[in-house]
Amino acid sequence: MKQFKVYKHPVGELQVVKVGWCWPAFFFGGFWAMFAKMWVLGVGILIVSIALEIASQLSNSTSLLINIASIIIAVIFGINGNQWRENNLLSRGFDWQDTVDAANKDGAVAVFLNNSSTVS
Repeated sequence: MKQFKVYKHPVGELQVVKVGWCWPAFFFGGFWAMFAKMWVLGVGILIVSIALEIASQLSNSTSLLINIASIIIAVIFGINGNQWRENNLLSRGFDWQDTVDAANKDGAVAVFLNNSSTVS
């Protein structure tokens, strides 16, 4: 089982964020950030990625360093992605509701809704 944090917007929308490593952020970086509505981060990292790619094409001697920098950036996204997403949700008006154990995000929503209905 994985742990998920459940956030709720005042209009009722639920968002679920896994605790720990973020594979989508690791693999998809800027696209993941834009999908998660973190526009500045997403566009910024895509610009950096394009600049690194152009720099690697211009100079073969720096290619190894640029590849290492790209891997470091991906690891930073993997480590921090879910926390960045949580901060973004909080800034958009969502409130943390609960941390639940579940197999996946849909299961986390079901557990949360079940726990909420039994408490009320």
